Amino acid sequence: MALQARFSGRAAALAALYASALCLNDAGAFTPTALLQSSSGNRASSVASSCAPFLSSCPTHGASALSGGGGGGGTGTALSMNFVDEFVSSTDLKTRKADNDRYLSTLNGRIERINGLESTIEEMGDDELAAKSVEFRKRLADGEDINGPIVEEAFAVVREAAWRVIEQRHYDVQLIGGLVLHDGRLAEMATGEGKTLVATLPCYLNALTGQPSFVITVNDYLARRDMEKMGQVHRFLGLTVGLIQSGMTEEERREAYSCDVVYVTNSELGFDYLRDHLALSPGQTVLPSAGSGSGEVDGFCVVDEADSVLIDEARTPLIISKQVPAPSEKYSVAKTLADALTPGIHYEVDEKNKNVVLDERGYRDCERALGIDSLFAVGPDGSAWAPYVTNAVKAKELFSKDIEYTVLEDGGEMVGVGIIDSFTGRVLDGRRWSDGLHQSIEAKEGIAVSEQSQVIAKVTYQSLFRQFSRLSGMTGTAMSDANELEGIYGIKVTPVPTALPVARRDYPDVAFKTRRAANDALVREIVNVGGGQPDGRPCLVGTTSVQQSEQIVAALAENGIATELLNALPANAARESEIIAQAGRAGVVTVATNMAGRGTDVLLGGCPSTMARIKVRAVLVDQGVIGEDAASILPPTPPEEYFPCALDEDTTFVLKDAGASIKKALGTGMTALELDELLTVATDTTESEEDPEHIIKLRDAAEIVKDAYK
Repeated sequence: MALQARFSGRAAALAALYASALCLNDAGAFTPTALLQSSSGNRASSVASSCAPFLSSCPTHGASALSGGGGGGGTGTALSMNFVDEFVSSTDLKTRKADNDRYLSTLNGRIERINGLESTIEEMGDDELAAKSVEFRKRLADGEDINGPIVEEAFAVVREAAWRVIEQRHYDVQLIGGLVLHDGRLAEMATGEGKTLVATLPCYLNALTGQPSFVITVNDYLARRDMEKMGQVHRFLGLTVGLIQSGMTEEERREAYSCDVVYVTNSELGFDYLRDHLALSPGQTVLPSAGSGSGEVDGFCVVDEADSVLIDEARTPLIISKQVPAPSEKYSVAKTLADALTPGIHYEVDEKNKNVVLDERGYRDCERALGIDSLFAVGPDGSAWAPYVTNAVKAKELFSKDIEYTVLEDGGEMVGVGIIDSFTGRVLDGRRWSDGLHQSIEAKEGIAVSEQSQVIAKVTYQSLFRQFSRLSGMTGTAMSDANELEGIYGIKVTPVPTALPVARRDYPDVAFKTRRAANDALVREIVNVGGGQPDGRPCLVGTTSVQQSEQIVAALAENGIATELLNALPANAARESEIIAQAGRAGVVTVATNMAGRGTDVLLGGCPSTMARIKVRAVLVDQGVIGEDAASILPPTPPEEYFPCALDEDTTFVLKDAGASIKKALGTGMTALELDELLTVATDTTESEEDPEHIIKLRDAAEIVKDAYK
């Protein structure tokens, strides 16, 4: 299935990660847990909800990969004889479970005390509730233990604030999750248990110490969504909330990082960390503790989708580089030469390690074609031919269009190559491969070769997150990585029980010999559950590449089923909030690349709040509150058929009146980001007596549209 293709990479990541952390002495040594990861299919099982089936499609090579052909017979035999069970005994698993049960039992008393405070807290007025933050700050500043009774009081205050502001009340199991995070552990919570709401509890308390609380997400969309929703709770209690997005200026970043609670992606945080260490003076840094020179990041950190960030991507280096001129002619010649070489004759391909190795004949024929004595001889330009030829062969054999990268276009003209994130299926804006590989791929696609990157600073996520003074995390799947997380980061994994018994039905995986057979089965299943019909069930199809997602969309179209496509192509990625907002509506079929790690909520029946926001934004753009250049950055406005219903004349008038009021108050010079922030304020249920008239009108209009779409 879709996640099974990712599993071999996980095993490799775990092996490299564990070896680097523990410095294994024996080159042939391995850990039982790493072996278990490569053989276990628990995390790869496909899930089909009784409300919204998730149909996961497997790559073409899935069947052969599962069969374990070639030289892997010995390993397959060993695994079939329960070889792993001899290393990871049931006793060890029982011991871990018993430890977790004992730890959870110690939290029951705290949960009872939090519940006991509820009647007192709910009697407080809004001002009294917000004033508790001032009281807590003073008590912590006076030396009170942050792990003492103040925990129960702070959690009770946050629970009440969440109910008043966003009408969400923490369940007892969510309080347990908050306590687990506060204790510096990793909370394993099932999908749909409200991890985003859980994070508000420890983040609020730890932010009162004077050091920021960081909420780490995997993409800009989630960071903004979480800030807009959960940030209301923190602001209601008197805390400041910051958001880091790609494209922000240095001053905007510094201001956001100075807030009490900061929502940021792992990549943005990593690059800000690197830039701070390249700064020539403390005044050029943005992170709060960067000027200390210690390298550590002071503050409390919660990593969402922690297994993906801390394990899957742990060894992924974040690199800052400078641009130097690239010899485009050499790249072009190397590309022509690589096309003439034959695998198995001139070179061998190591797909596991993403490498190619030229053999003796390969070197000899290349040298003869180039008319030189050696590929390693340094020429007049100061470089040898070897890296150019090797990168050209890598680009040919190891990097496929719409899988590892996509070709970027501007006005129908190819302008560059965009890297596709293998974990999220997104185009990594502004990221480039180093050591000439990016230029080799550009030459392969017939694009003008860009300047070459030269590394000046780099850091891995493993090194980055070990710099935090307090680290915790949350995810839906972590117990299988518990040994690695504890050994490398020093955080224990604690499974948190669900609020209610799990109603989801998990079906066995199904493998097919051919891609066509898998596509036919997908189409039949979607037809059977009424996908594409007004009263059918919503369907979500996960794929592993852009190409595969488009193939499935075409196969569904042949059967008369309309689909929404969410993949790495910029035109689709820009509509992400729009697509996700309606993915749970009856009969809607959504095809997406690698939904694992997106963390997005697909609400059954659709999300009226997001659809209302999109409609309000569309009306404001039509009213001319921003210029054409700024409007071009925004996602395209969806057609009227996208919305659940047509708005009546009165609602349309209220919307246009709000737009005219904003245009009068703020003019037409707003940027796309400023418009987004304005919509956030307008849809924020935390009203203020100081709100200006145009904000009040916009908030009222958004509420009317939301009610119409419910």
